Amino acid sequence: MSNKVLVFDFGNVIGMFSHLKAAAQMSQHCNKNIETIRTVLFEETTENELEKGNISPEQYRKIIRDSLHINCPDHEFDHAFSDMFTANDAVCNIIPHLAKSHRLVLLSNTNWFHAKRFLTQFNHVLGHFDSLILSHEVRCRKPARQIYDILNEKTNTKPADCLFVDDLHANIQTAKDCGWDGIVYHPEINLEKELMSKGISF
Repeated sequence: MSNKVLVFDFGNVIGMFSHLKAAAQMSQHCNKNIETIRTVLFEETTENELEKGNISPEQYRKIIRDSLHINCPDHEFDHAFSDMFTANDAVCNIIPHLAKSHRLVLLSNTNWFHAKRFLTQFNHVLGHFDSLILSHEVRCRKPARQIYDILNEKTNTKPADCLFVDDLHANIQTAKDCGWDGIVYHPEINLEKELMSKGISF
């Protein structure tokens, strides 16, 4: 087992997500147009506070119901909001091979609704991970430096041992500022080739 720890983001790395799909599904429960629904569901300040665990699921449902005049059972609300992920096979397919020789850790900005969904939907992939660091549970989100320090503390790892794969430049930049290495992911790159260039074996 290599001492190199591979840290993966979830959204738009392991699982691709569609805010539009969530909004379209929520439109079945109100009479607002889809773009208005998407704007309300993913309003930046509210979303950030939800992902930091500062807004509870109950509080978030109330905010959205009051804003969009939605009246549906919690389970229908939760499904509409969270059923928006599809597997990124290019990444998912290499995870089992990487797990044979490296520790894998997930570092995700997420919330209670989405985590509940993708932890089940992607169990066959995430089951290979040694640790899951979720922003709403540790009450801090990327790119704040604190969440990188939390990961090192919780996983008993050193910054120099961590290689982070994330789709956002800001998150990779903070990782590098913390002493990690990093790869900015987008679907056009060959991740396997990028990892091998960093000395990662399969």
